[in-house]
Amino acid sequence: MTVTDNTEVVLRFFENFSAGNAEAAFALLDEQAEWWITGRPDQFPLAGTYDKTRLLQMLGTVGQAMPNGVDLKVTSTTAQDDRVVVEAESRGVSATGRVYDNRIIYACQLRGDKILHVREYFDTIHAKDVLVTK
Repeated sequence: MTVTDNTEVVLRFFENFSAGNAEAAFALLDEQAEWWITGRPDQFPLAGTYDKTRLLQMLGTVGQAMPNGVDLKVTSTTAQDDRVVVEAESRGVSATGRVYDNRIIYACQLRGDKILHVREYFDTIHAKDVLVTK
């Protein structure tokens, strides 16, 4: 796969993810995929490493906190070899009426035509205030 091919796979993943098409998005994840979310689990309960099954469960939790979804807009990509870094803006309104407005970096590594690893970096204090705190 070329750098362009890898970038297209990652962009298709985020297009499907943002559109709420989890099946199409998850089809682009390797069966051994791991998704790491920044933060300390004792301070931000969504922090940690997820396999595909646990990731889907965690996204269901986020979906409950954000019943109208989250608008994820990719603002830039940078790619080298089998790695693609995505900068994105994420916005929405929580079930409690709080506005979510965060900037995110996704560092993705591919294996063949699938995403193998994702490391997600963002403002965990803001995310906790909006997504977790009731």
